[in-house]
Formats: sequence, structure tokens, C-alpha cells
Amino acid sequence: MRTATLTAILALAPAIAFAQAGPPTPPPKTPPAAAGVKTNSNGNVDLSSGKLSASAQTKIDAIFEAAKSKNLPDQPIRERISEGQAKGAPEAQIVDAAQAVEQRLEASQDALVKAGRAQPQPTEIASAAQAMERGANDTHIASLAKHAPADRSLAVSFSVLAKMAANGEPVDNALAKIAAKLDAGATDDALASLAGGTPPSNPPSAGKPPEGPTADSQGTAKTVLTPKKP
Repeated sequence: MRTATLTAILALAPAIAFAQAGPPTPPPKTPPAAAGVKTNSNGNVDLSSGKLSASAQTKIDAIFEAAKSKNLPDQPIRERISEGQAKGAPEAQIVDAAQAVEQRLEASQDALVKAGRAQPQPTEIASAAQAMERGANDTHIASLAKHAPADRSLAVSFSVLAKMAANGEPVDNALAKIAAKLDAGATDDALASLAGGTPPSNPPSAGKPPEGPTADSQGTAKTVLTPKKP
């Protein structure tokens, strides 16, 4: 069960094309953007449809370049932009929200590396960032990472932490329960039961967190994309 769960999660991570000897192989395809988000020939988000200004386009491109340079998964950023466009949110709010997602992804990656995970998986980074959006901080992320073997993905653990926090569970309490399960060698299914569910079939996304109020570790409300008033 655990192997099937982890395989389902990891199978959805962005594919990497490898060059092989022999006849030239086609260039790697750009990962598909989230619904409502187009990409240009350079792989950057194309906002030239008139929904956002050229200034916003430049800022969004810079956010994606920053994520790429740090080897961060960019799908959560794409999803947040798509969400803002679908809601007709002001462009400044969309840019700020995308920037916030990129910053949480970077903070999550740093915390995992400091905890001993030299190359965190994209799904781990994304789900850890999701937990951060729900109130966890880098100390929480690093602490939880130390309760599992280096070869065990923590994507489900962080996703469960985010969901428990969204349901009103204090982050410290939720973390202690998940850590205890990990120490006991519990499966991802057992971890998911803490939040009253089963492991997600899709990779966790920091772009669209679980249902519930959004706040940082100090309880301060974060940027929430809201429809633009007519």
C-alpha cells in the first residue's frame, strides 16, 4: 500500500528528459500550465491576452526565473496565477500572491535541505510550502523531516499537516501527532487518517491550499485572491 501511494505521488512530479546517444531526440516538453494559464515559446507564463499589463508580465516572468534558478517546482505558482485570473483578481494581487508562493517554496526547500535532505522532491517542497501557508514555519518543517528516513517521501506528511491546520488543529499539536506516527513507521494511509482522509492522488500544491482560513505562523492573514469588483 505504501509503495503504491508513493508511486502515485512521485509519478506526477515533472518529467525530466535525458539526452541519449544516437539520433537527436526531441527537446523536452514544457510542463502543461494550469487551466487558464498559457505559456510562451520560452516556457514563461503568457499574460499577453490583455488580462494583465506588460509590467505584471515582467514581474511574473521574474518570479518564474527565480523559481527555475533555485530548482523549485513552479506548478504551485501557475495554479495561484490561474486562480487569480479565474476570479478576476486585481493584477497587483495576483503578482503578490505568486511571489508569496515562490517565497514559501524557497523557504520549504531550505528547511528540508538543512534537515538533511540534500535534494528534496518537488512534491515534498510543494506540500511543505502548503503547510507553511497554513501556519507552519521552517523549524516545523525541519523538525518533521528528522522523523523519517531520508529515502521516505514526506509529501503526504506535510499535506496532512496542512489539512490538520486548516481544520483548526494547532500546528504544534498536529506536528507531534504526525511525528509520532512517523517514529512508529506508520504508512501514508495511517498518516492520512489523522486528517480524516486518504493520501491525495494528485501531488500536493502550494498554489491552492486546503479549505479553511489562511494565516501565517503568527496568525496574520495572508494574501487571499478575491474577485475584482466591477
